[in-house]
Amino acid sequence: MSKPVIKTKNLTKYFKTPRGLLHAVESVNLTIEEGKTIGVVGESGCGKTTLGRVITRLEEATSGEVYLEGKEILGLKGSAKRNIYHDIQMIFQDPYSSLNPRLSLGDIIADPIETMGERMSKKDLHELVLSLMDTVGLPPRYYNQYPHELDGGRRQRVGLARALALDPKFIVCDEPVSALDVSIQAQILNLLMDLQEEKKLAYMFITHNLFVVKHISHNIMVMYMGQVVELAEKNELFAHPSHPYTKALLAAIPQPDLSSRGKNRELLAGEVSSPIEPKPGCRFSPRCPYASEKCRAGEIPLKEIAPNHYCVCTLFSN
Repeated sequence: MSKPVIKTKNLTKYFKTPRGLLHAVESVNLTIEEGKTIGVVGESGCGKTTLGRVITRLEEATSGEVYLEGKEILGLKGSAKRNIYHDIQMIFQDPYSSLNPRLSLGDIIADPIETMGERMSKKDLHELVLSLMDTVGLPPRYYNQYPHELDGGRRQRVGLARALALDPKFIVCDEPVSALDVSIQAQILNLLMDLQEEKKLAYMFITHNLFVVKHISHNIMVMYMGQVVELAEKNELFAHPSHPYTKALLAAIPQPDLSSRGKNRELLAGEVSSPIEPKPGCRFSPRCPYASEKCRAGEIPLKEIAPNHYCVCTLFSN
């Protein structure tokens, strides 16, 4: 069994608003092992990106714990906090706005190495950057070019090279292919998988594309309004989706098979409730066709309904 690289316990993030607290991430518990990927899916605004930013400490958690190889990191300050970025990195969604337009590609990739105070000669740093560029499929001729001179796929390769610069153990991939053409998406996904196999990297892969998450992930976590509603191994989740929200997400996938036309699909109705000071109970209940008073009575625990398959639903609470 692989060793856990990242583990969270009741990880929570609230934002203050004039109307009250916005519950962006609520009591998330997950484990990501070495060489494994957990895919995080859900609608826009469900808390996927906020979860990744809290784990990487780009946002400070309201409560809860995050462990990096068994060491709690949310309580770290100063240089101790800074040092976690040797092991934790992030690839951002927009491959253009996440790169400094005033720096050449070589300087962008070298920036985290210099920022973290790694001691090496200019020659060694130059050779390391060229090696990183080669790893992600960027020819040396791009070393002195600028982000605006590249297409989206090459920009994202720069972002990946920058994330790899400190030889991390865990990378949050925040929808890294959503802004790219389909053919380029496949190249970046395959590159991420090859690097994972080579370096035993652990990934959190955030996306709204279920085809993508099935291709790259080992386990899939479904989020709705800041809460985890289902968590399972990818084949188990696609074969036996259990939460009504998960079923609705899978039903929304376009089917190329014309024979599937006319078949009943599980469509969602109702309004999305507010994430500001949400009422007790299931937050999906206003849109759920199976909702009952039991769903609104109080908090529903995450229950193991099959081996390593967890779901938050009153349909499985008995």
